[in-house]
Amino acid sequence: MPGLDEDQYLKMFMHYALDGTSCAHEEFISVGREIAKRLHQSPIAAVIVAGRLGANPNISFWKNVAKLDMLNDTMDALWWSYKQLNPDIRRCFEFCNIFPRRFKLEKDQLVHLWIAQGFVKTSCAVEEMEDVAEGYIHELVSCSFLQPEVDDFSEEEYFTIHDLLHDLLAKVAGSDCFRIENARGHGGEGWKGDVPRDVRHLFVQNYDGELITKKILGLDNLWTLIIDVVEEDTPVEEKVIEIICKKLPKLRVLAVAFSKKHHGIRKPNKFSVPTSIAQLKHLRYLAFRTYHSCFVTLPRTLTKLHHIQLLDFYEGLMLEFPFADVVNLRHMFCMPYLRSPNLGKLISLQTLPCFIVRNQKLRGLLIRGLESVKSKEEALEANLAAKEQLTELKLVWFGDNDTRCSPEVEAEVLEGLCPPVGLQKLHIFGYKGSRYPDWMVRKQSGGPEGLGNLYLIRCNQLVPSLQFEAFPHLRVLQISFCSWDSLLGNMEHLTLLKKLDIVGCENIRSLPTLPQSIEKLYLAECNNELMKSCQRVGHPNWQKIEHIPMKIIG
Repeated sequence: MPGLDEDQYLKMFMHYALDGTSCAHEEFISVGREIAKRLHQSPIAAVIVAGRLGANPNISFWKNVAKLDMLNDTMDALWWSYKQLNPDIRRCFEFCNIFPRRFKLEKDQLVHLWIAQGFVKTSCAVEEMEDVAEGYIHELVSCSFLQPEVDDFSEEEYFTIHDLLHDLLAKVAGSDCFRIENARGHGGEGWKGDVPRDVRHLFVQNYDGELITKKILGLDNLWTLIIDVVEEDTPVEEKVIEIICKKLPKLRVLAVAFSKKHHGIRKPNKFSVPTSIAQLKHLRYLAFRTYHSCFVTLPRTLTKLHHIQLLDFYEGLMLEFPFADVVNLRHMFCMPYLRSPNLGKLISLQTLPCFIVRNQKLRGLLIRGLESVKSKEEALEANLAAKEQLTELKLVWFGDNDTRCSPEVEAEVLEGLCPPVGLQKLHIFGYKGSRYPDWMVRKQSGGPEGLGNLYLIRCNQLVPSLQFEAFPHLRVLQISFCSWDSLLGNMEHLTLLKKLDIVGCENIRSLPTLPQSIEKLYLAECNNELMKSCQRVGHPNWQKIEHIPMKIIG
């Protein structure tokens, strides 16, 4: 940051310390000024220490903090702030030291990894571990230990950690966490250092079979092995995966991520999980993140993984999942073209990417193949409105007009897929119905009450029935590759909207009046006339976006 004068620094400090509270400001500002002077205008110390003060808006606490000599040193101030965290949250944060500096930490991945390690503690039987873990993340974000970021296109939530906080983590985590930043996949000679013998959590950058066999297989206390990534020109030897299963019996997390190009047309389009996976008796998190067109084969011995909570094959294809004995399975990720005849026995399942008609307590659901659903009655069998824990829903239609039902039938199907009131994110892909359902038009017609994110992708010509007033709480709206001639004229009523994406909509020539609340506009791959006019000072389209602080056009 550029140099701040004393008043600017104090203003920033108090913003983080008092934002959202109802403290008696004059007294707190007086003590806050005293504390801020001790921090030598360090920006990271300001946001971290202020975050801890904001979490405890008690004037006695603030006065005691003002007396601390350790605030005079930035690292000591960060250490003090870290010690104020709940011990369970501290342990979760320490685990983040496994990842390289400035690594993008995916929110859901962090949640699942913390749960797999046993770091997340629930206070009662009805409390979900995922909810508790997300509370941990909220706490770390609120006091600036995690810095939130959002991917511009996917809207996935990520976090980064400041370099000085990484220095702090290196001290407090000790040899528990270690990372091998191996350059071999980028043409280097590979990593030549030593690995601490007592390491518990290990991250390996770029797969290297020789490195694994020589440096890693003897690590008797290893709980976590994350390999990121397997490059296109690096084959994964089945014998290496086999021996990992045999030589590292204490693993709770085994994760291997393949590069996008690894399963190209010249590569074998299959991946077989070895039968020796059954020897990992403590395994809770198994991820072989493959890409589309890769068939994944699971061994029958998978049923011996009694503690398994998560299976992640990303875009990998599986035809069947017949395993009824993995009753602790909470999440499974893969392409959704699979049969699961014993689904009803998986009593802990929350996330599964296929069309579910049973009364499962799912948090995220992807429904593909909707072009084959023939009626509203068939759609109603999914009973989505009753799935109270569902927070994210993706509805997908594929195929051309010759292979699909009529627009009238598609409209009836979408009407029957009314989601629960608590839904937070809704994706609609490839919809070509003749109208939009009542729950997307009128507030009083059921459907999600507080929907925050809406994504409309490759949908047909906009029809007059779509009204955004049904979703007054929208914060993110993405319209991608839709064959619309215009946007709706009622968008100014979305007074909470923060981010608007318009991508690949080639027929749109002009913008409607947009809400003043928008903070970020992303406009790409659209009609040249529209994109140029949005950058031409004085043009009506430019005037409609002039108030938006961040505009990405191109």
